[in-house]
Amino acid sequence: MTLSQDHDWNNEVAKIQELREQRTKIGSGRKPAVVVVDFQRAFTQHEKIGESTATVLKNTAVLLERARQAGVPVIYLAMILDSLEDRMLAQRVRSSLTERCERGNPWTDFDERVAPQPGDHVVEKTVASGFYKTSLEDLLEELNVDELVMTGTSTSGCVRATVVDAAYRSYRVSVVEECCDDFRTLSGEVSLWDMQDRFGDVVSLEETLQRFKALTGSASVGTAA
Repeated sequence: MTLSQDHDWNNEVAKIQELREQRTKIGSGRKPAVVVVDFQRAFTQHEKIGESTATVLKNTAVLLERARQAGVPVIYLAMILDSLEDRMLAQRVRSSLTERCERGNPWTDFDERVAPQPGDHVVEKTVASGFYKTSLEDLLEELNVDELVMTGTSTSGCVRATVVDAAYRSYRVSVVEECCDDFRTLSGEVSLWDMQDRFGDVVSLEETLQRFKALTGSASVGTAA
């Protein structure tokens, strides 16, 4: 099928943004954890990033600070390869930023703007999903987590793949829109709609900060008692 040359993609994006707002929300859980997907230098400082990346990292830093204050676990996912042959076939055949992700390569370091802090958790992975042949599910069970608050890059790649696998396991999923980045702008927008439509909730940074603020207050009351 060939699309008409006068197809208005701005109008299509506006439509899916409106649909996203109207879609029924699944709702939050009782024990959230923030999942930070691949905010490594290979994916935040490469040649194709746009102006959005710095803003997303700044937003995520604020979210992480609030989460830690509230006692919400923070889990980092990192693409780490012992060999480039560990990659899935498509990435071995085509050029991919994962070429920079061999263990020991400085490109695998977390971006210093959102680096892990003492008490945070790091889970290594070799493909897009954070669940595939990793310790993530065991860690979530250990932490008694029932909701994943998703941040990271890219929205249409590793974030979406992890969201899909989380949904398959019946976790509640909240994708924080302002904390997810994708240099493929259209892919990012479409993926936000797809995740809201099928797998979880797309939420705002402000509502997430307010949730964590409430949790911080509850924790303080509990401690004082």
